[in-house]
Amino acid sequence: MKKHENTWLPIICSIMFFALANGTLLGPVLPEMLAPLKTAEQDIGMVVAVFTLATALFTPVFGMFADRLSRKTLLIPCLVLNGFSGLACYFAQDFETLLIFRFVQGIGAAGMLLLALLLIGDLYPGHERVHATSRVGMTSAIGLVSFPVLGGLMALKSWNFPFLFYGLVLPLAVFASIFLPGGKGLEVPSEKRYGKKIDEKGTRLSGTKINGTKINGTKINGTKLKGTRLSGTKLKGTGINRKVNNGNEKNRKKSLSELFSTLRDFKVLYAIFLGFAIFFLLFVIVIYLPFKLKTDFGYTSKEAGFAQGIIGITVIFVSSRAKGLSLKYSLFSLTGAGFFLTALTCGMIGLVHSKVLLILLLMLFGVGGGLIQIMGDTLILQVAPIASMGSTVSLYNSMKYAGQTLSPVFFGFMLVRFGLKPVFLSGAGFGFVVAGMCWLLKGRLKAEHEYAHVEEHSKGKDSALTFKND
Repeated sequence: MKKHENTWLPIICSIMFFALANGTLLGPVLPEMLAPLKTAEQDIGMVVAVFTLATALFTPVFGMFADRLSRKTLLIPCLVLNGFSGLACYFAQDFETLLIFRFVQGIGAAGMLLLALLLIGDLYPGHERVHATSRVGMTSAIGLVSFPVLGGLMALKSWNFPFLFYGLVLPLAVFASIFLPGGKGLEVPSEKRYGKKIDEKGTRLSGTKINGTKINGTKINGTKLKGTRLSGTKLKGTGINRKVNNGNEKNRKKSLSELFSTLRDFKVLYAIFLGFAIFFLLFVIVIYLPFKLKTDFGYTSKEAGFAQGIIGITVIFVSSRAKGLSLKYSLFSLTGAGFFLTALTCGMIGLVHSKVLLILLLMLFGVGGGLIQIMGDTLILQVAPIASMGSTVSLYNSMKYAGQTLSPVFFGFMLVRFGLKPVFLSGAGFGFVVAGMCWLLKGRLKAEHEYAHVEEHSKGKDSALTFKND
């Protein structure tokens, strides 16, 4: 397994790279889709929203299985589905057909984003986890730079040409199937993290020879096989299958019970809420900046793509500094600062009429946006209990997509009723509220040992984040 360890993070980053090629790739192209698809300006945002709706709906479905099945078993079909449905969008001839293909594509992206984030939680402990999430953030930032430019350039050929880009997910599926580890849950990581050898299916062997050796008191899916030899013994018809099924049913009920118990924890609920807030705010710029650039500055889709790419440049810079910042400041302080800066620049972008000032604001927006994405992903991995990490992270990702879905719906209504400027100002108001919440709550939520939770998790305990006494 360790033979391909150096390839794990690049593959995970690539998975996130393509899964996030949603609004950023298509954002500059949306105004160009109006005439060919014969749709209205307030409806074109559904090309992005229906994708995120699918991810919001199906992420919990994948989360139900993520703690029990191999990560790879779930991941590879998601990659294939995303790639083929993305290519199918190129051939859509009307708005309704395009939305159907985008919905299917969103299903694949739901699994890609969830499982990539879970693999980071599985494979990288402590500050290595911040390093891994920052590298994913840097990769995403490269996407923020390249996707708008690429989308704008490809749109010069035709409005649907950018959808061909998604076909590159298919060879990525091949690489992932070859190089990624095949275990499940926290049994995926390398030996150096847990000090125990793990077989291909994630079963702990602890140096026991299976062939011809009695397995006394060993549980298989909750069933004890005391004094039973596995070598040469037929299990079918012995009643073990029935016991195993009963054990699986108990495991499912236990997983649901653990998830509901997790959701009673305020720090987990707040981390999940942040997933919604981050993308509800970010998508104001992703979707409506191209309309401002076209309306106020006369930018083409290509020029709008270059302007949006400026955001990604500063996100790359922030991502490269994320680990160092996390050593000096708490996650909540950094998240609050990120929301404040994002909100401030979002509001000012709606008011500015100078190209030079606009560029500066986009760079600052990238700093804030980069902070909240990296710290949000790190925080949910920090507070998620080990026994229900897959389900907890799936809810977090679902709220991300809910934010991406509701953002164009809410701000599309604002656009129709009040115009473009109030869209940016109302987004700024929301961001300021979340920033204030982060700073108020950081005094209540204290990370006593921010990265000691990895060792605590390995002992079956929950997060190391605790409440201060009131």
